[in-house]
Amino acid sequence: MSAPAPASFTFEPLFAIAAAAAAVLYARAARGRGVPVWRVLVFGFGLLLVVVPLNSPLETLAEHYLLLAHLLQNAIIADWAPPLLILGLTPAMRAGIERRGGRPMAALTTLPVALAIWLTGWYGVHLAPTYQALLRHPELLNLEHAFLICIGLIFWWPVFGATRRIGGDIVLYLLAAFVAVSFLGLAFTFITRPFYPYYVEAPRLWGLSPSEDQNLGGVIMNAEQAIVFLSALVFAIATLLDRQDREAAGYRD
Repeated sequence: MSAPAPASFTFEPLFAIAAAAAAVLYARAARGRGVPVWRVLVFGFGLLLVVVPLNSPLETLAEHYLLLAHLLQNAIIADWAPPLLILGLTPAMRAGIERRGGRPMAALTTLPVALAIWLTGWYGVHLAPTYQALLRHPELLNLEHAFLICIGLIFWWPVFGATRRIGGDIVLYLLAAFVAVSFLGLAFTFITRPFYPYYVEAPRLWGLSPSEDQNLGGVIMNAEQAIVFLSALVFAIATLLDRQDREAAGYRD
């Protein structure tokens, strides 16, 4: 079976339906509560970052042509969408989610556990045998995408969603995650031997060889993670310093 045209749309209705359901639940929770417009827009943008990469030509490119497209797609749904979805929630919404999540959610989102889940999941998905199996059986790609979204939400919840106060431990958490995850992007960037035979056999686009495709994908992965993690670190440090200033001012008063 020949590959579809690179610019053709691939549709994954499961995620469109899930996003629509999330939007309805959000609207119900926000009704009459004076939710700031910026939070609504941020949450909506987070939903778009789940739906669009999986229902667009990017999905076609990722599934049939280019590793770099697949790595970009994974980055969008795992690194970009989850923090925006969490930031779109009001403190009351987050507190409600934590109450409903109870002890299991509290255990999963403790810093060491969340970090271990995220790193294990991120590296595990990109192991050659796993990635090859996912690509050879497209029906499993939905499972991969759902898994990446879930571990992204688990990882980012302690930073943006938890009702606990941000402290120096969050800064260390983000630094440790950024350092630990960067090795995968560096491997994609500098190792010239293609990791995945699937993309060696795929039709070539834009004159990119399999090695160039992989190396460029690594550059994209490292660049986007640098932007995401540095932004999160700025947020965490600014929040921490602001709280310290407020506490110092209260002490002087």
